[in-house]
Amino acid sequence: MQASILIVLDGGAEQALRCLTSVASLDPGQPEHEVVVVDDASVGLEALLARLDGDVSVVRSPRREGFAAAATRGLARCRGDVVVALRGAAEVAPGFLAPLVAALADPEVAAVTPVTASAPDEPPVAAHAIAVRRADVDALPPAPPGLEIAALCAQLARAGRVEPCPASAVAAPGRRTGGARRPIDVDDPETVEVSIVIPTLDAAGERVRACIAAAQATTEAPHEIVVVDNGAPPQGFTAPVNAGLRAARGRYMVVLNDDVELLPGWWPPLREALDAGAAVVFPLTIDGAMRNDFAAWCFALSRDTLETYAVAPGEFLDPDLVVWFQDTDLLQRLRLDGRPPMLVETSRIRHGLSQTVESEDPQLRAWIVRQVAADRAAFERKHGTAVPGAAR
Repeated sequence: MQASILIVLDGGAEQALRCLTSVASLDPGQPEHEVVVVDDASVGLEALLARLDGDVSVVRSPRREGFAAAATRGLARCRGDVVVALRGAAEVAPGFLAPLVAALADPEVAAVTPVTASAPDEPPVAAHAIAVRRADVDALPPAPPGLEIAALCAQLARAGRVEPCPASAVAAPGRRTGGARRPIDVDDPETVEVSIVIPTLDAAGERVRACIAAAQATTEAPHEIVVVDNGAPPQGFTAPVNAGLRAARGRYMVVLNDDVELLPGWWPPLREALDAGAAVVFPLTIDGAMRNDFAAWCFALSRDTLETYAVAPGEFLDPDLVVWFQDTDLLQRLRLDGRPPMLVETSRIRHGLSQTVESEDPQLRAWIVRQVAADRAAFERKHGTAVPGAAR
């Protein structure tokens, strides 16, 4: 076997279908090859994967592992002398494989990357695919999301040259040659459809980077991401959320904990429910704890809701509830108005429950404990002690 094409899928049936269709449509005369597909605990790909046949192996990750770990899992099934790994279900050009295999015939070349059709001058570390000799790689090095190929390039550069291959091309995930997402005009806020507000205790941390990467990868609508660092000194949850909502330019807004992973297709169902008249909507959380009355670690609202239910100008969440109970306060206010938050099960996410308030800093933990107690007292003064769904 001359080559193995290794495809890691983590959701998004439409993008996965485009990728697999492009691989199935390779020009005649390409090197003999197999296809190894790794399903990285995706959602919504069951029907597509069931249709795969021919020289295709499907490997399933028991839980979401990320590209590096999932690709390593797939490497164990690859029989080709050359392995071409595709990141993000990139689409390939009809003749992309042969030039990569030919380039690795040079023993001084350790790895080669196809060019991205929409950005042909990008360096190999920014590539969406990489070709290596199977004998040279047993595992991909761990790396932050989006930097896995860069890490592998750095590792292999010790053994030889890492070069782009202009004769081989792929299209970046979600984009095709000659087309892209509609750009945002910074002078026209109407072009921003949705603003994603992320409060965080560490704006440079790995958790928020992963959250942003997932948001960027799965949000097709014109969007902006507003990150509010509330760690020094800690401000709790309400203040940074209100600040982010004040800064938001979108027609819709999403409040997102930094330990949430948005999954492909998450936004259109929420938008549809808001357009149908819901005040606040929230997605289904899979692989973890879920509240059906209001899972406030990810929720969406319209600008009309923002203005109608603000407790004061520029204050959507009640600023008297600093760390806790502001979600139940909003839930109760909407219930009393006959418009409780709506669960939209066709929109899905993953959530690392309570990671946003976990801290190894004893002073910060002590502050959180004290503030939660104060918030409980303020909530009960406002609503009493018998509110359904209130934390105990």
